Amino acid sequence: MRLLRMGLAYLAAVIVTYALASAFYTQQVLAKQAAIGAVYTQQQQISTYMDNFAGLAMTYGLMLAIGLLIAFLIAAVAKRILKPLAPIAYPIAGAAAVFTVIWAIENLVAPGGVGAIGGARDALGVSLQCLAGAAGGLVFALTRGTSR
Repeated sequence: MRLLRMGLAYLAAVIVTYALASAFYTQQVLAKQAAIGAVYTQQQQISTYMDNFAGLAMTYGLMLAIGLLIAFLIAAVAKRILKPLAPIAYPIAGAAAVFTVIWAIENLVAPGGVGAIGGARDALGVSLQCLAGAAGGLVFALTRGTSR
């Protein structure tokens, strides 16, 4: 039962992280385009979000899922060693996982300085992506159960 609860908590964390990351990604891109005069209806904005959500799932979404898994495993060990940080271990791990995934994409998968993650081309965009990871980590911490 504990393993099932952990698996469901992880799945919930991945879904929350990816949904928020997709939303922040889309809004960042649309905001940059609006800054140069592009105008989008609300329907176009929703459609763009849905397209990004579906289109990024097998690449960015999968990489986020892997990153979160690794980060949560590390956090499970670290929170036992650094007891005062235990309550925030998973949100920090989630944010760090997203940052690491973006770094890996930008430097290892698609190097060249262009910014492969369109919604993370500036400090605000990267911060919002990390916020998505922290939210996923919080969801994991709250839903995984009360076991150590």
